[in-house]
Amino acid sequence: MRSQQRRRRRTAALAATIITVLPVTFAAASPAAADNDAIGYPVFSGAENPVPDLAEGFAVAGTLRQQYEADLADGDGTDFWMDRMLARRGADPAGDWLFTRGRALFMKTHDPAQLGFAGSVAYWESIDDRSAYTVELLVDGREVALREDTGARLQTPSHWHSEYTADGGLRVVQTKFITDDNVAVTSLDLVNTGDADRQVTVRARSPYATEAADGELTGTVPARNDLTLLHPRLSGDGMAPADGVLEGAVAVPAGGSAGTKVQMGFVTQELADSRPAYDAIRGATPASAYTDHVREYNRWWADNLPYLDVPDDNIEKTLYYRWWLLRYNYLDANIPGSDYQFPTSMEGVLGYNNSIVLTTGMFVEDLKYLREPAYSYGPWVSAGEVSRNSRYTDNPGDPENWSNSYTQYLSEAACLLHGPRRPRRCAAEPRPLRGTGCPRAARNVRRGRQRPDRVRRRAHDGK
Repeated sequence: MRSQQRRRRRTAALAATIITVLPVTFAAASPAAADNDAIGYPVFSGAENPVPDLAEGFAVAGTLRQQYEADLADGDGTDFWMDRMLARRGADPAGDWLFTRGRALFMKTHDPAQLGFAGSVAYWESIDDRSAYTVELLVDGREVALREDTGARLQTPSHWHSEYTADGGLRVVQTKFITDDNVAVTSLDLVNTGDADRQVTVRARSPYATEAADGELTGTVPARNDLTLLHPRLSGDGMAPADGVLEGAVAVPAGGSAGTKVQMGFVTQELADSRPAYDAIRGATPASAYTDHVREYNRWWADNLPYLDVPDDNIEKTLYYRWWLLRYNYLDANIPGSDYQFPTSMEGVLGYNNSIVLTTGMFVEDLKYLREPAYSYGPWVSAGEVSRNSRYTDNPGDPENWSNSYTQYLSEAACLLHGPRRPRRCAAEPRPLRGTGCPRAARNVRRGRQRPDRVRRRAHDGK
């Protein structure tokens, strides 16, 4: 009885306190709108014109396709709108990250002080924290010490450009890129500013390709966590194997220049095009290899991306930068098994790098605007495959960064792929097949009757 009386007295006192304090609290609070107004409009710095002009202007259908065709017809057809918009010049305060990447190959870290692909090469994830390959230059048997002119550096989403000087009148212009089929290419233009002809020895080495075969170096190495087996192949124009490295001599006339290139293909059995793509680049000239790559890379934007236009060009550039981030953080390795079998979005490829189901739904919501449906269907089907009719789990391919999630946002996002309105199934069955969203399509994909890139959807064909 006394206990009940004490509780009643405490309750009455608490109520009186709340009644006394609340009016004061409400009176002191500022309207939310006033707080937001105080933030002010952001001040942007950087390019005076963040978004390049559209040479052909706006088109009701196919604005970016029209712009691509205009860029293709201009000059040598290698300077494209998206590359111009997202280009970074000079030393990047954000770091020396390399933007160019393939469907599975990229540089986890990048060292621009060395020619080639120095740093930590990754095939879905860093293989073992070593460089893909490096390139050295020798004159009269001695290695040339190169000094980079960081002010001349240019990085675009499709390629990297850097320039170096050395004693004795030698200048080196490097252009490098990674193709969609996982071929890492280094193109070198050697410029002789002296008054005498010179022979420059080009030497390339890789920890992953050391066995000589048919004028190239080969090897095998497992990808991280033994998810697949890589068959690296390293070759160079006019170069031949010698004691575990590639070497070749380039004659550079006085006051003139000469070009060469080195390429390394990360070939796998599951990617049937990886070997033919490497062979094609091996047989191409430096100029044609670069031209074909840059055109193919930028055609992807025209084929897939909807055109966006907002009043502030700085914000518009940010939106296109986000589209590039979505493309960069995407894995399409076709690895057999139940990890990265389907194309899927990856969260933070330069960080913990996994398909995180808590946020996969957000990726799907963004990727559904691309014209190719595989980009949005892939992450959905991948998550459904991994969940195995249970709660959602992160992809098991990366157990170092793994968790699970009981949220069903991905199911709703997947349902919305079928059109702008929410299908009744989303409301009636919040967890159909635990992460598939569409039982019939997912069942067909799982049984091998249908690939995720063959799934049809009723989404708009946005231009």
